[in-house]
Amino acid sequence: MTAPRLIDVAEAAGVSRATASRVLAGTPRNVDPELARRVEEAAHRLGYQPNHSARALRTGATGTIGVVVPTLANPYFVQLADAIAQQVRAAGGTLVISDAANDTAVEAEQIDTLLAGRVDGLLVIPVSVNESGPAIRDASRRGPVVLFDRWAKGSGTVAVTLDNASAVRLLLDHLEGIGRRRIALVADQASSSGAERLAAFVEAQGPEATTILLPSFTTDAGRTAGRRIIEQRDRVDAVVCGADVLAVGLVSTLHRSSVAVPRQIAVTGFDDTEMIKLLDPPITSIRHPLPAMAQRALTLLQAPSRERTERVERFPPELIVRASTEEA
Repeated sequence: MTAPRLIDVAEAAGVSRATASRVLAGTPRNVDPELARRVEEAAHRLGYQPNHSARALRTGATGTIGVVVPTLANPYFVQLADAIAQQVRAAGGTLVISDAANDTAVEAEQIDTLLAGRVDGLLVIPVSVNESGPAIRDASRRGPVVLFDRWAKGSGTVAVTLDNASAVRLLLDHLEGIGRRRIALVADQASSSGAERLAAFVEAQGPEATTILLPSFTTDAGRTAGRRIIEQRDRVDAVVCGADVLAVGLVSTLHRSSVAVPRQIAVTGFDDTEMIKLLDPPITSIRHPLPAMAQRALTLLQAPSRERTERVERFPPELIVRASTEEA
């Protein structure tokens, strides 16, 4: 059974979410006593337990959390930011989002700007596994910083990510289960996500397997990958894309060249964003448990600094099968 949420309490009491939040936070200013009583009774009846990370957030000096994403041009990072925003809003806090433009220099500037703005804590999705670490380490000496979805070498702080190796194994097992044996990988070269997905793929498929490595996760990069796959068509009957945006670009290029998906080449994405459900065919992908990941990241952000030692906490993936990987 799913645990009751704040919105469930609000609906049961017949009040707004904001009113329920104020009452359960112990700050029912300007709330009618009768409404407050209804909220408390509904919470007791439903067995509602406050979100500890949300409660911690409310005790912050400003109630503002900053998040730096690699780029808002990738719908996955918008989806990711929304998962964080829902947790922060539930606590009555505010989220400030900065776009690093896929550039580590811009990323460092955005981190400095947010810290100067007196945020209570900072979540960073690093642009580069190799180059983002120094700026993040410096930031972690100035305030609470947690990495989200990706990690960076030498960051000096904890990262909350997906178990990318397990995700790749899920995709490969699925593709092999529908009879695909000549599987290629399309991934980026800069991020920890790309590096982990590449390592898991090569371990499973061997060093001779087809890999196409690109500078970033974009639809243009996916189109580039599509052209390369077409050149190697005889060697490939399935493609694992390291991001949904890559899959979108790749599939559009295959279609223009009259390569049938999935009859000739099956395609998977990674991230389960809304746009891949609208393609023809809809794309098989990996879903991240973003709400649970966001809650854990915010909890760590508000924890004592000794709990943010440099390490990676990984969450389990979920395979979402769609028509792009129907059986041959």
